[in-house]
Amino acid sequence: MLKAAKDAVKKVKKRDGSIVPFDQAKITNAVHKAITAALGREDLKLATRISDWVTRELPKRFGGKVIPGVEDIQDIVEEALIEKDLTKVARAYILYRSERAKLREAKKLVPKDVKSLAE
Repeated sequence: MLKAAKDAVKKVKKRDGSIVPFDQAKITNAVHKAITAALGREDLKLATRISDWVTRELPKRFGGKVIPGVEDIQDIVEEALIEKDLTKVARAYILYRSERAKLREAKKLVPKDVKSLAE
């Protein structure tokens, strides 16, 4: 993991609009899972290198003035995977994102009174 630079991204805007502290470990974990799924082996070192690249790229794109959203960060992760010729990993990551988006949309269709029954 990178040391925090003074211009590093410190906050992230979640899909629900809330602002939370930036956590590079979440990027590393997601990339690690994609590597494991796509290549059938674990490679935490590679996942960390990719998340380090993404973390260095964020301030270049957002300049500390704009808080990036989760989707913005995920787009940069995809770009990094493709740029580093990790096509299989990028495909697994993209498919996972797509499935999660479908699940989020499906959850929106469940009426609030039904959701409250599950709580």
